[in-house]
Amino acid sequence: MTKEEIKALVREKMATKRIILFGAGVIAEEFYEAHKDKLNISHCVSNIQKEWGEGAFMEGELDVRQYRPEDIEENDYIVVCGPLAFRTIELQLRDDGYEMYEDFVESKIAGAIYSGKKIALFYGQCILRDIYECIMQVPAFDKEYVSIFTQTAKGQAIVINRLLYHLKDICDLYIYTPKILDKDSIYSLDISQLSKDCKVISVSNLTCTLYWPQINDKFDEYNPLYLHSYNAKRDMDFFHWMYRQEDCNINNMVKDGIGTKEIIKRLSSDCYYTKKEIEKNARISFKLIETAEKGIDITILDFIKEQYQKEMLYQNFVHPNKKIIWMYVRRLLISIGLSLLDVDDLERKSPMHIHQGGDVPIYPCVAKEMELEFVDKDTKYEVLQGGGLVYMTFEEYTEHYAEYTRKTYELMRLL
Repeated sequence: MTKEEIKALVREKMATKRIILFGAGVIAEEFYEAHKDKLNISHCVSNIQKEWGEGAFMEGELDVRQYRPEDIEENDYIVVCGPLAFRTIELQLRDDGYEMYEDFVESKIAGAIYSGKKIALFYGQCILRDIYECIMQVPAFDKEYVSIFTQTAKGQAIVINRLLYHLKDICDLYIYTPKILDKDSIYSLDISQLSKDCKVISVSNLTCTLYWPQINDKFDEYNPLYLHSYNAKRDMDFFHWMYRQEDCNINNMVKDGIGTKEIIKRLSSDCYYTKKEIEKNARISFKLIETAEKGIDITILDFIKEQYQKEMLYQNFVHPNKKIIWMYVRRLLISIGLSLLDVDDLERKSPMHIHQGGDVPIYPCVAKEMELEFVDKDTKYEVLQGGGLVYMTFEEYTEHYAEYTRKTYELMRLL
Protein backbone atom coordinates (compact mmCIF):
# COMPACT_ATOMS: atom_id res chain seq x y z
CA MET A 1 0.00 0.00 0.00
CA THR A 2 1.07 3.58 -0.57
CA LYS A 3 1.51 6.04 2.27
CA GLU A 4 -1.83 7.69 1.59
CA GLU A 5 -3.61 4.35 1.29
CA ILE A 6 -2.26 3.30 4.70
CA LYS A 7 -3.39 6.57 6.29
CA ALA A 8 -6.86 6.35 4.72
CA LEU A 9 -7.26 2.74 5.88
CA VAL A 10 -6.27 3.48 9.49
CA ARG A 11 -8.51 6.55 9.70
CA GLU A 12 -11.45 4.55 8.36
CA LYS A 13 -10.85 1.66 10.77
CA MET A 14 -10.54 3.96 13.78
CA ALA A 15 -13.67 5.91 12.88
CA THR A 16 -15.94 2.94 12.21
CA LYS A 17 -14.78 0.06 14.41
CA ARG A 18 -14.80 -0.73 18.12
CA ILE A 19 -11.35 0.12 19.55
CA ILE A 20 -9.57 -2.23 21.92
CA LEU A 21 -6.46 -0.95 23.68
CA PHE A 22 -3.70 -3.57 24.00
CA GLY A 23 -2.05 -2.44 27.23
CA ALA A 24 -3.23 -0.73 30.41
CA GLY A 25 -0.31 1.49 31.36
CA VAL A 26 0.59 5.16 30.96
CA ILE A 27 0.63 5.06 27.15
CA ALA A 28 -2.87 3.57 27.11
CA GLU A 29 -4.03 6.26 29.53
CA GLU A 30 -2.62 9.02 27.32
CA PHE A 31 -4.25 7.58 24.21
CA TYR A 32 -7.57 7.14 25.98
CA GLU A 33 -7.61 10.70 27.33
CA ALA A 34 -6.78 12.11 23.91
CA HIS A 35 -9.39 10.12 21.98
CA LYS A 36 -12.14 8.93 24.34
CA ASP A 37 -14.61 11.56 23.12
CA LYS A 38 -13.98 10.81 19.43
CA LEU A 39 -13.52 7.06 19.20
CA ASN A 40 -15.54 4.05 20.32
CA ILE A 41 -13.01 2.69 22.84
CA SER A 42 -14.46 -0.47 24.39
CA HIS A 43 -11.92 -1.96 26.82
CA CYS A 44 -8.28 -2.93 27.34
CA VAL A 45 -6.61 -6.29 26.93
CA SER A 46 -3.33 -7.33 28.52
CA ASN A 47 -0.97 -10.29 28.81
CA ILE A 48 -0.29 -9.34 32.44
CA GLN A 49 -2.65 -11.08 34.85
CA LYS A 50 -2.34 -8.52 37.65
CA GLU A 51 -3.76 -5.86 35.33
CA TRP A 52 -6.99 -7.78 34.63
CA GLY A 53 -10.21 -6.70 36.25
CA GLU A 54 -13.59 -5.08 35.82
CA GLY A 55 -13.11 -1.30 35.79
CA ALA A 56 -9.39 -1.78 36.46
CA PHE A 57 -8.29 0.85 33.93
CA MET A 58 -8.09 4.45 35.18
CA GLU A 59 -10.22 3.88 38.27
CA GLY A 60 -13.25 2.42 36.57
CA GLU A 61 -13.08 3.93 33.10
CA LEU A 62 -12.59 0.62 31.27
CA ASP A 63 -12.33 -3.10 31.97
CA VAL A 64 -9.00 -4.83 31.49
CA ARG A 65 -9.33 -8.35 30.10
CA GLN A 66 -6.96 -11.16 29.27
CA TYR A 67 -5.89 -11.04 25.65
CA ARG A 68 -7.41 -14.02 23.86
CA PRO A 69 -7.68 -14.02 20.04
CA GLU A 70 -11.00 -15.86 20.19
CA ASP A 71 -12.52 -12.87 21.99
CA ILE A 72 -11.57 -10.41 19.23
CA GLU A 73 -14.56 -9.79 16.99
CA GLU A 74 -14.69 -8.88 13.30
CA ASN A 75 -15.68 -5.30 14.10
CA ASP A 76 -12.77 -4.79 16.54
CA TYR A 77 -9.62 -2.78 15.85
CA ILE A 78 -6.62 -3.10 18.18
CA VAL A 79 -4.46 -0.15 19.20
CA VAL A 80 -1.20 -1.35 20.78
CA CYS A 81 -0.25 0.99 23.63
CA GLY A 82 3.35 0.43 24.64
CA PRO A 83 6.26 1.25 22.30
CA LEU A 84 8.75 -0.74 24.36
CA ALA A 85 6.59 -3.85 24.08
CA PHE A 86 5.35 -3.18 20.54
CA ARG A 87 7.73 -5.62 18.85
CA THR A 88 6.67 -8.47 21.14
CA ILE A 89 2.96 -7.70 20.85
CA GLU A 90 3.19 -7.23 17.08
CA LEU A 91 4.74 -10.69 16.70
CA GLN A 92 2.06 -12.13 18.99
CA LEU A 93 -0.74 -10.56 16.93
CA ARG A 94 0.82 -11.64 13.65
CA ASP A 95 1.10 -15.21 14.96
CA ASP A 96 -2.64 -15.04 15.66
CA GLY A 97 -3.32 -14.07 12.05
CA TYR A 98 -3.70 -10.30 12.39
CA GLU A 99 -2.06 -7.75 10.07
CA MET A 100 -0.58 -4.35 10.86
CA TYR A 101 -2.90 -1.54 9.75
CA GLU A 102 -5.64 -3.94 8.65
CA ASP A 103 -6.32 -5.33 12.14
CA PHE A 104 -4.10 -3.40 14.54
CA VAL A 105 -1.88 -0.33 14.78
CA GLU A 106 0.63 1.13 17.25
CA SER A 107 -0.81 3.97 19.38
CA LYS A 108 1.62 6.72 18.32
CA ILE A 109 1.06 5.89 14.68
CA ALA A 110 -2.69 5.72 15.26
CA GLY A 111 -2.77 9.14 16.90
CA ALA A 112 -0.58 10.67 14.21
CA ILE A 113 -2.68 9.34 11.35
CA TYR A 114 -6.01 10.15 13.01
CA SER A 115 -4.91 13.77 13.53
CA GLY A 116 -5.05 14.33 9.77
CA LYS A 117 -1.77 16.27 9.90
CA LYS A 118 1.45 15.45 8.12
CA ILE A 119 3.75 13.13 10.07
CA ALA A 120 7.24 14.31 11.07
CA LEU A 121 9.64 11.57 12.17
CA PHE A 122 12.62 12.66 14.29
CA TYR A 123 15.31 9.98 14.50
CA GLY A 124 18.43 10.72 16.50
CA GLN A 125 19.93 11.30 19.92
CA CYS A 126 19.98 14.04 22.58
CA ILE A 127 20.26 17.09 20.34
CA LEU A 128 17.49 15.95 18.02
CA ARG A 129 15.24 15.09 20.95
CA ASP A 130 15.70 18.64 22.25
CA ILE A 131 14.90 20.08 18.81
CA TYR A 132 11.81 17.87 18.67
CA GLU A 133 10.62 19.07 22.08
CA CYS A 134 11.02 22.73 21.09
CA ILE A 135 9.75 22.73 17.52
CA MET A 136 6.48 21.09 18.58
CA GLN A 137 5.74 24.26 20.57
CA VAL A 138 5.90 26.43 17.44
CA PRO A 139 2.34 27.18 16.23
CA ALA A 140 3.21 27.07 12.52
CA PHE A 141 4.81 23.63 12.89
CA ASP A 142 2.15 22.22 15.21
CA LYS A 143 -0.61 23.28 12.82
CA GLU A 144 0.90 21.30 9.96
CA TYR A 145 2.70 18.37 11.58
CA VAL A 146 2.27 15.77 14.26
CA SER A 147 5.71 14.65 15.47
CA ILE A 148 7.17 11.38 16.69
CA PHE A 149 10.69 10.99 18.09
CA THR A 150 12.56 7.69 18.08
CA GLN A 151 15.94 7.19 19.73
CA THR A 152 18.83 5.86 17.70
CA ALA A 153 20.30 2.61 18.89
CA LYS A 154 23.31 0.40 18.39
CA GLY A 155 23.47 -2.04 15.53
CA GLN A 156 20.68 -2.61 13.03
CA ALA A 157 18.03 -0.57 14.82
CA ILE A 158 15.56 -1.10 12.00
CA VAL A 159 15.28 -4.72 13.11
CA ILE A 160 14.88 -3.82 16.78
CA ASN A 161 12.74 -0.69 16.57
CA ARG A 162 9.47 -1.79 15.01
CA LEU A 163 7.95 1.63 15.49
CA LEU A 164 10.68 3.08 13.28
CA TYR A 165 10.21 0.23 10.82
CA HIS A 166 6.58 1.23 10.23
CA LEU A 167 7.00 4.99 10.50
CA LYS A 168 9.41 5.04 7.57
CA ASP A 169 6.50 4.01 5.32
CA ILE A 170 4.15 6.82 6.34
CA CYS A 171 6.18 9.87 7.41
CA ASP A 172 6.05 13.05 5.34
CA LEU A 173 9.09 14.67 6.93
CA TYR A 174 12.16 12.76 8.11
CA ILE A 175 14.63 14.68 10.29
CA TYR A 176 17.67 12.72 11.42
CA THR A 177 21.22 12.85 12.74
CA PRO A 178 23.32 10.79 10.34
CA LYS A 179 26.04 8.34 11.13
CA ILE A 180 29.28 10.19 10.36
CA LEU A 181 32.01 7.64 11.10
CA ASP A 182 32.12 3.85 10.94
CA LYS A 183 32.70 3.73 14.71
CA ASP A 184 29.47 5.65 15.42
CA SER A 185 26.91 3.52 17.24
CA ILE A 186 23.81 4.96 15.56
CA TYR A 187 22.00 3.45 12.62
CA SER A 188 20.58 5.64 9.87
CA LEU A 189 17.72 4.61 7.65
CA ASP A 190 18.53 4.17 3.99
CA ILE A 191 16.77 7.11 2.37
CA SER A 192 15.51 4.77 -0.35
CA GLN A 193 13.30 3.11 2.28
CA LEU A 194 11.23 6.27 2.68
CA SER A 195 8.33 7.22 0.43
CA LYS A 196 9.35 9.24 -2.63
CA ASP A 197 7.50 12.38 -1.52
CA CYS A 198 8.99 12.37 2.02
CA LYS A 199 11.14 15.45 2.67
CA VAL A 200 14.47 14.46 4.24
CA ILE A 201 16.56 16.82 6.39
CA SER A 202 19.83 15.95 8.12
CA VAL A 203 20.90 17.73 11.32
CA SER A 204 24.44 17.70 12.70
CA ASN A 205 24.84 15.87 16.01
CA LEU A 206 27.86 17.57 17.53
CA THR A 207 30.16 17.17 20.47
CA CYS A 208 32.18 20.25 21.34
CA THR A 209 35.19 20.50 23.66
CA LEU A 210 35.60 24.22 22.86
CA TYR A 211 35.45 25.34 26.52
CA TRP A 212 37.13 22.24 27.98
CA PRO A 213 40.69 21.40 26.85
CA GLN A 214 40.92 19.09 29.89
CA ILE A 215 38.29 16.67 28.60
CA ASN A 216 39.29 13.33 27.12
CA ASP A 217 36.22 12.41 25.09
CA LYS A 218 37.64 8.97 24.30
CA PHE A 219 37.69 8.01 27.96
CA ASP A 220 35.01 5.39 28.68
CA GLU A 221 34.36 2.13 30.49
CA TYR A 222 36.65 0.24 28.11
CA ASN A 223 39.64 2.24 29.37
CA PRO A 224 41.39 0.51 32.30
CA LEU A 225 41.63 3.85 34.15
CA TYR A 226 37.92 4.56 33.79
CA LEU A 227 36.82 6.33 36.99
CA HIS A 228 33.18 5.34 37.16
CA SER A 229 33.50 2.55 39.72
CA TYR A 230 32.83 4.81 42.69
CA ASN A 231 29.77 6.14 40.89
CA ALA A 232 28.58 2.52 40.58
CA LYS A 233 28.42 2.35 44.37
CA ARG A 234 25.61 4.91 44.15
CA ASP A 235 27.04 7.38 46.65
CA MET A 236 24.60 10.19 45.93
CA ASP A 237 26.82 12.78 47.60
CA PHE A 238 29.44 12.28 44.90
CA PHE A 239 27.51 11.06 41.88
CA HIS A 240 27.98 13.14 38.72
CA TRP A 241 27.83 11.22 35.45
CA MET A 242 30.02 13.69 33.54
CA TYR A 243 32.98 12.43 35.57
CA ARG A 244 33.02 9.58 33.07
CA GLN A 245 34.51 12.07 30.61
CA GLU A 246 37.85 12.42 32.32
CA ASP A 247 39.28 15.69 33.55
CA CYS A 248 42.82 14.57 32.77
CA ASN A 249 44.42 17.17 35.03
CA ILE A 250 42.52 16.38 38.24
CA ASN A 251 42.79 12.63 37.81
CA ASN A 252 46.52 12.74 37.09
CA MET A 253 47.26 15.07 40.03
CA VAL A 254 45.28 12.87 42.44
CA LYS A 255 47.11 9.83 41.11
CA ASP A 256 50.43 11.63 41.75
CA GLY A 257 49.44 12.24 45.38
CA ILE A 258 48.81 15.99 45.12
CA GLY A 259 46.38 17.30 47.74
CA THR A 260 43.01 18.80 46.94
CA LYS A 261 43.90 22.35 48.05
CA GLU A 262 46.95 22.37 45.81
CA ILE A 263 44.90 21.03 42.88
CA ILE A 264 42.38 23.86 43.33
CA LYS A 265 45.21 26.41 43.48
CA ARG A 266 46.84 25.15 40.30
CA LEU A 267 43.65 24.85 38.24
CA SER A 268 42.35 28.22 39.43
CA SER A 269 45.43 29.96 38.06
CA ASP A 270 44.91 32.37 35.16
CA CYS A 271 47.82 30.74 33.36
CA TYR A 272 47.28 26.99 33.89
CA TYR A 273 46.87 26.64 30.12
CA THR A 274 48.77 28.97 27.84
CA LYS A 275 46.97 31.18 25.34
CA LYS A 276 48.53 29.09 22.56
CA GLU A 277 47.13 25.84 24.02
CA ILE A 278 43.66 27.32 24.42
CA GLU A 279 43.62 28.70 20.88
CA LYS A 280 44.79 25.36 19.53
CA ASN A 281 41.95 23.55 21.34
CA ALA A 282 39.42 26.02 19.87
CA ARG A 283 40.80 25.55 16.35
CA ILE A 284 40.59 21.77 16.69
CA SER A 285 37.03 21.99 18.04
CA PHE A 286 35.90 24.17 15.14
CA LYS A 287 37.67 21.96 12.61
CA LEU A 288 36.03 18.81 13.96
CA ILE A 289 32.60 20.44 13.73
CA GLU A 290 33.33 21.69 10.22
CA THR A 291 34.32 18.18 9.13
CA ALA A 292 31.26 16.61 10.78
CA GLU A 293 28.92 19.12 9.10
CA LYS A 294 30.05 18.47 5.54
CA GLY A 295 27.04 17.41 3.50
CA ILE A 296 24.62 18.11 6.39
CA ASP A 297 21.46 20.13 5.65
CA ILE A 298 21.12 22.03 8.94
CA THR A 299 24.46 23.21 10.32
CA ILE A 300 25.42 25.33 13.32
CA LEU A 301 29.17 26.10 13.24
CA ASP A 302 28.73 29.68 12.04
CA PHE A 303 26.41 30.40 14.97
CA ILE A 304 28.83 28.82 17.48
CA LYS A 305 31.67 31.01 16.22
CA GLU A 306 29.53 34.14 16.50
CA GLN A 307 28.11 33.45 19.97
CA TYR A 308 30.48 31.28 22.03
CA GLN A 309 32.02 34.25 23.88
CA LYS A 310 28.68 35.91 24.71
CA GLU A 311 26.87 32.98 26.31
CA MET A 312 27.71 29.46 27.45
CA LEU A 313 26.48 27.47 24.44
CA TYR A 314 27.14 24.02 25.90
CA GLN A 315 26.46 22.54 29.35
CA ASN A 316 29.14 19.95 28.73
CA PHE A 317 30.82 18.71 25.61
CA VAL A 318 27.82 16.60 24.50
CA HIS A 319 24.80 18.72 25.53
CA PRO A 320 24.11 22.20 24.06
CA ASN A 321 22.10 24.89 25.81
CA LYS A 322 18.93 26.46 24.46
CA LYS A 323 20.62 29.03 22.19
CA ILE A 324 21.90 26.29 19.91
CA ILE A 325 18.69 24.24 20.06
CA TRP A 326 16.47 27.18 19.14
CA MET A 327 18.80 28.19 16.28
CA TYR A 328 18.41 24.66 14.94
CA VAL A 329 14.63 25.12 15.22
CA ARG A 330 14.74 28.38 13.27
CA ARG A 331 16.81 26.88 10.50
CA LEU A 332 14.57 23.82 10.28
CA LEU A 333 11.47 26.00 10.01
CA ILE A 334 13.07 28.05 7.24
CA SER A 335 14.08 24.89 5.37
CA ILE A 336 10.46 23.66 5.25
CA GLY A 337 9.02 27.08 4.53
CA LEU A 338 7.23 27.75 7.83
CA SER A 339 6.81 30.96 9.82
CA LEU A 340 9.18 31.93 12.63
CA LEU A 341 6.36 33.77 14.42
CA ASP A 342 6.51 33.28 18.24
CA VAL A 343 9.91 31.53 18.11
CA ASP A 344 11.75 34.37 19.88
CA ASP A 345 9.14 34.43 22.65
CA LEU A 346 9.21 30.65 23.05
CA GLU A 347 13.00 30.71 23.36
CA ARG A 348 12.86 33.39 26.06
CA LYS A 349 10.39 31.32 28.08
CA SER A 350 12.22 28.01 27.71
CA PRO A 351 14.74 26.80 30.32
CA MET A 352 18.44 27.33 29.69
CA HIS A 353 18.91 23.56 29.59
CA ILE A 354 16.34 21.88 27.33
CA HIS A 355 17.93 18.57 28.24
CA GLN A 356 19.61 18.76 31.65
CA GLY A 357 22.95 16.98 31.53
CA GLY A 358 24.80 19.06 34.11
CA ASP A 359 27.33 21.86 33.59
CA VAL A 360 31.05 21.19 33.42
CA PRO A 361 32.71 24.34 34.81
CA ILE A 362 35.20 26.27 32.70
CA TYR A 363 38.79 26.79 33.84
CA PRO A 364 39.51 30.44 34.79
CA CYS A 365 42.44 30.58 32.36
CA VAL A 366 40.17 29.45 29.51
CA ALA A 367 37.58 32.09 30.41
CA LYS A 368 40.29 34.75 30.47
CA GLU A 369 42.08 33.87 27.23
CA MET A 370 38.85 33.21 25.29
CA GLU A 371 37.40 36.47 26.67
CA LEU A 372 34.19 34.79 27.76
CA GLU A 373 31.67 37.42 28.83
CA PHE A 374 29.54 35.08 30.94
CA VAL A 375 32.18 33.77 33.39
CA ASP A 376 33.81 35.29 36.46
CA LYS A 377 35.25 33.87 39.68
CA ASP A 378 31.81 33.85 41.36
CA THR A 379 29.97 32.06 38.55
CA LYS A 380 27.80 29.22 39.84
CA TYR A 381 27.45 26.16 37.61
CA GLU A 382 24.56 23.68 37.65
CA VAL A 383 26.19 20.38 38.54
CA LEU A 384 23.82 17.44 38.12
CA GLN A 385 24.13 14.81 40.86
CA GLY A 386 22.06 11.81 41.87
CA GLY A 387 20.10 13.90 44.33
CA GLY A 388 19.43 16.71 41.84
CA LEU A 389 21.13 19.97 40.88
CA VAL A 390 23.86 21.46 43.05
CA TYR A 391 25.18 24.96 42.32
CA MET A 392 28.98 25.15 42.51
CA THR A 393 31.73 27.61 41.75
CA PHE A 394 34.72 26.37 39.78
CA GLU A 395 36.70 25.87 43.00
CA GLU A 396 33.86 23.95 44.69
CA TYR A 397 33.48 21.73 41.65
CA THR A 398 37.22 21.06 41.51
CA GLU A 399 37.23 20.07 45.20
CA HIS A 400 34.27 17.79 44.66
CA TYR A 401 35.81 16.18 41.59
CA ALA A 402 39.20 15.69 43.27
CA GLU A 403 37.62 13.96 46.26
CA TYR A 404 35.51 11.83 43.94
CA THR A 405 38.64 10.75 42.08
CA ARG A 406 40.54 10.12 45.31
CA LYS A 407 37.80 7.90 46.71
CA THR A 408 37.57 6.05 43.41
CA TYR A 409 41.28 5.27 43.40
CA GLU A 410 40.99 4.07 47.01
CA LEU A 411 38.12 1.83 46.04
CA MET A 412 39.94 0.49 42.97
CA ARG A 413 42.92 -0.51 45.12
CA LEU A 414 40.57 -2.55 47.30
CA LEU A 415 39.06 -4.46 44.37
